[in-house]
Amino acid sequence: MGNAWHLIPEPGPDQQVVVRFAKKVAQNVAEVAWHKTQRLEFNADGTLDFHAKVSGLHEISWWVLGYGDQAEALRPAELRRIVARHAQHMAKQYQGD
Repeated sequence: MGNAWHLIPEPGPDQQVVVRFAKKVAQNVAEVAWHKTQRLEFNADGTLDFHAKVSGLHEISWWVLGYGDQAEALRPAELRRIVARHAQHMAKQYQGD
């Protein structure tokens, strides 16, 4: 599975990802070994930057979305676009009656 996030390997080169977690969930995220390449960096404001080298971006995008507005994909730009696209589709699902 290389550096697949969990179980769904994707083609393409491994990529460095950075996800920032809000102070509210930072400690909970830090307590789990999510990925074999992860590196955690607490910021002065209590947020947590999660760094990892992963194969493919789609599966990790679902993980980021699972934290709602408590997580922000910072890098790479492609991951930000994927998460934003999913969030836009989700918002459309919940609009209206």
